[in-house]
Amino acid sequence: MYGTLEGADGYHAARGNTAWGEGSNEARTAALVRATDYIDGRYRYLLPSGRWASMFPGVRTEGRGQPNEWPRTGAVDYDGNELPIDLVPDEVERATYEAAVRELTEPGSLSPDFVASAQVTREKVGPIDVTYAAAEGEGTATPNRPVVPVIDEILAPLLLTRLTSPAVLVV
Repeated sequence: MYGTLEGADGYHAARGNTAWGEGSNEARTAALVRATDYIDGRYRYLLPSGRWASMFPGVRTEGRGQPNEWPRTGAVDYDGNELPIDLVPDEVERATYEAAVRELTEPGSLSPDFVASAQVTREKVGPIDVTYAAAEGEGTATPNRPVVPVIDEILAPLLLTRLTSPAVLVV
């Protein structure tokens, strides 16, 4: 789990997030665990090769034996500053606290299940008939994972985008 209950309490108290203080210790701890899972999963992407890659720099310090993405070896921030191999960066903890308050108030909201066949594409209520945009391509569906800009912005100094196709560097 990224961060601590005490760290999350201080973070939310400083921001006036009263919903955080209303949860029991057990509920807040569970929200931190789910938020950690969200941070680890949300910041991965599928390469054209079919392999998943982390958007965080470096590699997990303990390799596959490490359950979470952090701490990492060989990680640098966007200014080129090396990050300690034995610590979780402050940005990751703060992003986890932001995700945790959302998970506390609505468990599962950051990574909801999605059933494509249940997606409404046309709806009629009385005289009003609305058709919604359908996903393009066979086997695709409109994503239902929320976009949380504050979390993306907190993590921005740590994120990288890997090249997914051949490129030529001209000097």
